[in-house]
Amino acid sequence: MSNVRFLDSVAVNSFANGTNTSTAYGAVIPRVILPGGAFTVSPNTSVSTYRLTIAGTLFMESGPEVQLPDNSIFRATSQLYIGDTLDNQGIIYNSGLIEIGGDN
Repeated sequence: MSNVRFLDSVAVNSFANGTNTSTAYGAVIPRVILPGGAFTVSPNTSVSTYRLTIAGTLFMESGPEVQLPDNSIFRATSQLYIGDTLDNQGIIYNSGLIEIGGDN
């Protein structure tokens, strides 16, 4: 929560908005990750967007290994699908899966 003052010096309390910048909290990936900002795609979640510009930091987290009933091993990593363009002018820490474009 922050304290905001308008020109008439009346104090107004406001609650922070958008502080949960992770898919673990149900956050939707923004169109632009702003400079100084960060977004995390958590393990075992997937997000998709048409175009993404990164000027801040994107974290793609690695998930646990899971043994399926057929005894195959599956890693529940984070997944990001970008339909058209990724413009990266920031930092990506990728321990997941990023797919750009693909079959229509």
